[in-house]
Amino acid sequence: MPTPISHAAVGYALGAWLPHETPPSATRVCIAAAACAALPDIDVLGFAPHRSITHSLAFAVVAGVLAAFLLFPRAGARTRRQLAVTLVLALLSHSLLDGLTTYSMGIEYFAPFSQVRYRFLWTPLGRPKGQLLNELVLEALVVFLPAVLLAWWGVRRRRRAAPA
Repeated sequence: MPTPISHAAVGYALGAWLPHETPPSATRVCIAAAACAALPDIDVLGFAPHRSITHSLAFAVVAGVLAAFLLFPRAGARTRRQLAVTLVLALLSHSLLDGLTTYSMGIEYFAPFSQVRYRFLWTPLGRPKGQLLNELVLEALVVFLPAVLLAWWGVRRRRRAAPA
C-alpha cells in the first residue's frame, strides 16, 4: 500500500534525476514533483471514487502541465516543457505504483473516457489479509528506501555537476 510519503519520495527522486535547467532551484522542482506524486490521492476527500479520474493518464497530463505553468511562471519555454514532463511523470508514478497493489478494484487509467480498471499482473505491494505493519515494511523495502536512495544520489550528482 503506497502511502503518500512513499509516493512523494518517488516524485522527489524523479525531480532529482530528470533534466531541468537551473533557473527554478532544483530543490523547488523536487518538492513540486513530490507534491504532484502525492496529489492523485486527493480523491479520498470524496469528490470522486478512489483511483478513478485523479489516477488517470489524462489527469496526470493536465495537472502536470498546469502545475508547471502555475508553480514556475518565470521559467522559459524550454525549461517549462522540461518541468511539465517531470511533473507529469511524477503524477504518473502514483498511478503506476498503485497498479502494483493487490487490493482495490484497480485503477481507471483511461478515465474519463473509460471506467475500466486495471492492475498489473505483478503486484508485490499489499497482501489481501496482511497486517498493516507487514505491509508498511514491504512498502518501505520496495518503494520508499529505493526512492530515498535514488533521490539522494540524484541530488548529489546534480550538486557535483553544478558550476561552483
